Amino acid sequence: MTRRWSEPLLYAASAAFALAAVWFGLTPHRAWGRMAVVPYAVAAVVFVIVAWVSPRRVDARLRTWVAIALLAAATLAPMGLQIAQRGADTLGHHAQSEVLVVEQATTALLSGENPYDAVFDDEVLARRKVGTQTHFPYLPGMLVLGAVPDGWGPLADARVAFAASTLLIFGLVVIMARRRDRLVRALQVLIVLPTGALILATGGDDLPVLALMLLSLVLLDRRHPVAAGIAIGLAAATKQLAWPLLPFLVFAAVDAEGNSARGRAAAAAGLTMVPFLLPFIVWSPGAFVEDALRFPLGIGQDASAAASPTIGRLLSAAVPGAGSVLAVVLPVGLLVGSVVLLVRRPPRDPAHAALAAAVLIGVAVLFAPAARIGIIVYAVNLAVWWWVLRPDSEEVPATAASLRA
Repeated sequence: MTRRWSEPLLYAASAAFALAAVWFGLTPHRAWGRMAVVPYAVAAVVFVIVAWVSPRRVDARLRTWVAIALLAAATLAPMGLQIAQRGADTLGHHAQSEVLVVEQATTALLSGENPYDAVFDDEVLARRKVGTQTHFPYLPGMLVLGAVPDGWGPLADARVAFAASTLLIFGLVVIMARRRDRLVRALQVLIVLPTGALILATGGDDLPVLALMLLSLVLLDRRHPVAAGIAIGLAAATKQLAWPLLPFLVFAAVDAEGNSARGRAAAAAGLTMVPFLLPFIVWSPGAFVEDALRFPLGIGQDASAAASPTIGRLLSAAVPGAGSVLAVVLPVGLLVGSVVLLVRRPPRDPAHAALAAAVLIGVAVLFAPAARIGIIVYAVNLAVWWWVLRPDSEEVPATAASLRA
């Protein structure tokens, strides 16, 4: 498939996905789909016409301008409309649970209450599953993104902070990246295509974490190991799904002279994470472990609301006790897999660090007893970043072989 036809195919598939969301999605997904389907379809038609009439015009400039236009039309506009509609909606149809939980956990913290011990039983969350009301399943860095005063009206919606931080961090990526010609694809997958647009319009807490992970890889590609360690440390202090990238990024760290900088990268990451995590671990270790570890794994006191039909969930439903076994075996297996990859084939650059983490997260999503299928966007983005960051001479089969070796 040549590049000139990849754009219309991507946007046509996005339009089809948005249309499917209108018919089969939840209320916020349907609202996003109704606004996004036409912009995606128009973009697909534009690229078909340009590719047919003048293939040479399907260049980085056109792809960039179309992506920016779609960022406004298919991501930010639907998000803004749902934020506006949320003000008149007492049933919570225009915001997913993660938005409400982050906001209320931050409010609890500012009131002197431990968010990992708090109960979020306001009028909206009281209608949702008990697990959603009684658990803050994220890490303390996420609380920063919810710290907007209620008096700010629509700007107090956590999605505003999610979007603003994501765009700001991606701006730093553009400034720091070596291969800027490939960043359009990273932008598309992160916040323009449904892999990011739907998430940001309805929830969005994953995108700042993904943006920080990308920034850490780009900084390491520029041979700034300490700055890369700080970026991945911030991501790892915000959400657990950043953890699989951490060891691979550290092992790939080199400085400007080409010398190993693993110790500096690890120290920077650790010194960034600890001030976020340690106070809450000391404050209430049991509550922290329950909310941040046991509940997301599906072995907490309350059932997780994550119910995507993964292989792990199907096994849990078919075999009594399989869920508890998987919840223990899967993290151990991923840890062992990480060690094996690091020992046998340590990543030699940020691109290979991204690819290894993509594989591990993909496996984790498939076999997790409690997971949202949307988590696969971490693996998808990491795979795209491998392509963005890899040397021009490197071919896909060689990289795949290095993982299998």
